Amino acid sequence: MYSKNIDVQIAPASITKIMTALVFLDHFEFEDLITISLPENYEYAGKVAYLKNGVTITVEDLLEFLLIYSANDAAYAIAMAVSNDVDLFVDKMNKKAENLGMLDTNFVNPDGLDEANHMTTLSDLLLMSLDFIENYKLIAITSKSSFSDDVSGNEQVYYSTNQIIDKGFIGIKTGWTANAGLTFAGLNLDNDRQIITIVNKSFVDELKTNHFIDTELLYYESLNNFGYFQNFKIDQPIYSIRNSSSQSVSTSKDEWKDFLNLKDKLSINFIKFNENTLNFDNTISSRRVRVDSNSYEVIWKFKFLDLFSIFAN
Repeated sequence: MYSKNIDVQIAPASITKIMTALVFLDHFEFEDLITISLPENYEYAGKVAYLKNGVTITVEDLLEFLLIYSANDAAYAIAMAVSNDVDLFVDKMNKKAENLGMLDTNFVNPDGLDEANHMTTLSDLLLMSLDFIENYKLIAITSKSSFSDDVSGNEQVYYSTNQIIDKGFIGIKTGWTANAGLTFAGLNLDNDRQIITIVNKSFVDELKTNHFIDTELLYYESLNNFGYFQNFKIDQPIYSIRNSSSQSVSTSKDEWKDFLNLKDKLSINFIKFNENTLNFDNTISSRRVRVDSNSYEVIWKFKFLDLFSIFAN
């Protein structure tokens, strides 16, 4: 609906973890058990949960650390669980990106920290987000504002990095690095709409909330300015047949509507009548309306006296 610089390469920050989750689920089910094994000499960097080697955890729990708490060590634990080698896992990430049509994307790591050539585009992030939301179990995870886990040895509550989850943004992933700025791939299902918003390079303010402000701005612009325009309603009169003695009106059996910017003017045009069908179009779509044969086959019958009187006049 709205776009700007969607094909310019950008740093994805922790939105990278969407792909990490997708590749993870290509190899495991939610209920599977994973034994944490971090790479040799792994150094905790950025936001981490301090996961420890040898701890057993479910795939679903590890995804909560990855997607809700945005733990970088969870991303590396996933990479090792899948491939036992981070580089091999990143190869799988890039292969899946290619399969999704993300042709301007190159991943270098599974957590999204800034590295040379770790790049994508907004249009590619949209493709990845669309694939992500196909899995309702993943959305069930990202819609949580917090979760608790005893992976550290003591029960602890971990809070979502998504600060507008209580405003209906139940996904998908936040991010922040020096190269990416504040970034957020948002999903809102309120108001009978499914709206995805993706912002990148939002100004890094002191409270680190500008990406949420930008997201809400985009959301309400989309919600207020875009919607369905109803060309035909069900049972709306479409055509009428008139003759000297009678008139019949036929109505549409289904509705015809288009999703568009409601500020745009849309006119419906009658194109032609062909093979018992009325053909309409507008600037977005077209519609064919079948005409019943008994509606268009009109037989004209005149009495002789009536015809004579016409000539006489």
